[in-house]
Amino acid sequence: MTERYRGIIIKDDKIALMKRTKRGKRFYVFPGGGLEENETPEQCCKREVLEEFGINVEPLYMIYEITQKNTKQGFFVCKWIDGKIHKTDAEEYTNINLEKYGSYEPVLIQLSKFKNYNVFPTEVKEQLLNDLKEYGNELERPLIKFKCEYK
Repeated sequence: MTERYRGIIIKDDKIALMKRTKRGKRFYVFPGGGLEENETPEQCCKREVLEEFGINVEPLYMIYEITQKNTKQGFFVCKWIDGKIHKTDAEEYTNINLEKYGSYEPVLIQLSKFKNYNVFPTEVKEQLLNDLKEYGNELERPLIKFKCEYK
């Protein structure tokens, strides 16, 4: 089973997302990627966020998990330690095959407008909106965990 880990990073009433444009469609995803050999999920999340966004984060706890077919995705609430979001020399930006992979752009979105964006997976977006409404922007303490499995 493939494992992928992503970061939910909120700072100053903004959330960090990767803006994707592929085949004429625009959508957003949480930063992250695939688990490498001998790597913990937390290390994977931290490495991927640094590679894609150029910022250092501390994964605090896994809040959501989705399993679909042969892929498991875990979503960590992360604390932004330092750095400024920018395009890095990561594969997403340097190995450009726009027709096959589309474009990537790291962005900060106002939390008040987050609900209006086409964010995937939609189940995580909806649960995060519910949790933000119930608990506020400060998700740095463990909350309820959302788990979803698809066949």
